[in-house]
Amino acid sequence: MNVLISKALREAIREKFWYVAEDSRGVPRIFFDSGAGSLVLKSAHAALERASRLSSYGGGGFPDSQWVDEIVAQARAAVADLINAPSPEQLFTGESATAVLRRLAEAILPALPDRSRILISATDHNANVDPWRQTAAALSAKQLEVQLVRFDPKTGTVDLNHLESLADPRVRVVAVSHASNVLGAENPIREIRQLLQRAAPEAWLIVDGVHFIPHGPVDVHAIGADAYVFSSYKIFAQRGLSWAYASEAILRLPHYKLTPAPDRPPESWEWGFRNPADFAPIIEVVDYLAWLGRECFPIPASGTGDRRRWVRLGQQAIRHYEHELVRAMLDGVEGTPGLRALEGVTLHGISEPEHYHLKEPTFSFTVAGRSSEDVVAWLWKRHRIAVRGGDHYALETHRQLGVRESVRASLAHYNTVEEVRLFLQALAELLAEQARA
Repeated sequence: MNVLISKALREAIREKFWYVAEDSRGVPRIFFDSGAGSLVLKSAHAALERASRLSSYGGGGFPDSQWVDEIVAQARAAVADLINAPSPEQLFTGESATAVLRRLAEAILPALPDRSRILISATDHNANVDPWRQTAAALSAKQLEVQLVRFDPKTGTVDLNHLESLADPRVRVVAVSHASNVLGAENPIREIRQLLQRAAPEAWLIVDGVHFIPHGPVDVHAIGADAYVFSSYKIFAQRGLSWAYASEAILRLPHYKLTPAPDRPPESWEWGFRNPADFAPIIEVVDYLAWLGRECFPIPASGTGDRRRWVRLGQQAIRHYEHELVRAMLDGVEGTPGLRALEGVTLHGISEPEHYHLKEPTFSFTVAGRSSEDVVAWLWKRHRIAVRGGDHYALETHRQLGVRESVRASLAHYNTVEEVRLFLQALAELLAEQARA
């Protein structure tokens, strides 16, 4: 039983989100598709609505324009607290993580010495694979070499032995996800940084945090990331804005911008004026995490001033609770067998209890004799459970697994053990029905 998030607090959490128990049409359902985009906080949506009424751009000398500037500045400060960035000025934004990672690749790779090597991870979404491959190919005269690092099939994390065998002083970029959006396993970013310090000391470590960001604490300084990217819509806000922390060395690199645009970061890395409606929701998200931290770790009022501290505690509470969801999904609930015990289900990634601490509540699997599309359709039609099938834009992950696609059930801290039980019962029913056919 989770001692940090009580039943009453869990209900209070669920009440803060739109469509947690029913969809936009009012149809009751179980939402296990947070990997494709989280549910939205009601306060974040309200902030978007308020800010979307503004027609002014920032930079003007009148109140509405100044309000735009204030919203953008507050959002950068909130994200700095969220990921422990050294300064809000080291955070720039774009329309998606895919676009931001491409922007980083187009700035970094031209600056590398000829014949440099780039390592990418088989755990990654193609958003952190293709920019490095395609930009390197476009710079053919530099003869850049891009190589793939395998993952350990038992843990779903980067194979450190394979990485070490590839690392040498010519390696100048290592691109890796903080957590796989298919395998749901947290990569050992600190250990990767330590390995690179020994074997490839000039390598930049570029971390795709899109899938990890709603699941636990992030500290870009502690993990040694030179760049860290995530999207607002994966952490309880809306689509349309993604964030990148970048080191001062990266931010100083030549990069595309309009001539009259500011020369200083972060504005020099952003194309066009910023829409305050995109920025306002993330402020509410960070305040929500701080609220959760205070609810789970109450202390005397004298220690209430540091928002970063409360955000980190809120993230820790989420992680602790989600490990309960992981155990329920894999081991089963109240006599209902877990995923790893269901005959006919092949679970991809972590399945042994000794590795559960590395696991986010994201579960990808295949069902013998059924396509992922069939399983997704059956679960929705028969039990109104929303999961997703396909390659999840992670081609290298599925290639190493030896399958073309998978079914993915991806949970967040607003889900419950009871929902896990109902999902497992539904999946067992599907398997029994298939056995009788």
